[in-house]
Amino acid sequence: MEAVVADSFVSREPGLAVQRVFLAGDSAHAFPPSGGFGLNTGIGDAYNLAHKLASSLDSADTAPLYTQERKLIASLTKDFAMLNYHKSLKIANKLGLYDSHAKMFSQAVSSIGNNFFG
Repeated sequence: MEAVVADSFVSREPGLAVQRVFLAGDSAHAFPPSGGFGLNTGIGDAYNLAHKLASSLDSADTAPLYTQERKLIASLTKDFAMLNYHKSLKIANKLGLYDSHAKMFSQAVSSIGNNFFG
């Protein structure tokens, strides 16, 4: 199980047709499924980005502020999600379940999700 956060939530490519791409949700970070943090953080990203884009129509560039704020939130959430995951493994071990069981379950859930959402 791993968790990742993008280095930057904004990509600037001068000279291309699309000069700025904002990352939000799963494109910006991925967390273990324990705790349901991914969707909540993604919604927070979208809300924060929409607010910044709306305010930027009349003011300075908000891209650096967006990355700074959302990367901090995503990094803290990533750490909390991993802590939550490791605590759930300890509980499972006390119940006689081990990491291999969690991996099998996680793979089964991922497989079902991939087949369902395809």
